[in-house]
Amino acid sequence: MAAGNFEVYISGRAYKAPGDHMTYEDVVKAWDELYRTDDTYLIGNPGIDYQDDAKGERGVMFPGDKVWIKDGTSFSVDPEHVS
Repeated sequence: MAAGNFEVYISGRAYKAPGDHMTYEDVVKAWDELYRTDDTYLIGNPGIDYQDDAKGERGVMFPGDKVWIKDGTSFSVDPEHVS
């Protein structure tokens, strides 16, 4: 896979990220795209956890945050936990 075009997972669904990082807002937008067919939409600022097993990195994202990604980076979006 070309640099800057990584396959990440957002709440268990594969997503081709167009760059080498994702912002909080990118993850929310991607989640909305992936779950549109389920008629599920995010309202407010959902809780987002991320994990990169290759780097042993994990954490929580907040609006304005950015995470450097690689293939397999995963994001867990909790639509029920909003602020």
